[in-house]
Amino acid sequence: MTSKQVSNSIDEEKKILSRQADLCQSLTHPFRLKILQILKDEEKNVSDIILMTNKPQPYISQHLRVLRDKGVVITRRKANEVYYALADPKILQICKLVADLIANKKNTPE
Repeated sequence: MTSKQVSNSIDEEKKILSRQADLCQSLTHPFRLKILQILKDEEKNVSDIILMTNKPQPYISQHLRVLRDKGVVITRRKANEVYYALADPKILQICKLVADLIANKKNTPE
């Protein structure tokens, strides 16, 4: 490998690690995880999420913005409504793996 190839490889690895950290950071709030559960079967708009969570619109929109900015959810506009959906259903597998890890730690003697 040339020094330029090594440098490019290091830069690419940094980009990947940064994106990975961004994704993990977007999953650090319990309400954002709740939103992902709500979106697991079908897309929803903010009004739907308000009804399902009894949380105020600004609070929901703030969390949806984080998830959208990090690429966890995607949007679709229909007239004046914006619908949110999971960008990739594999995100739920990540959440399940973490939940399983936590459950297993509870069952492990210290």
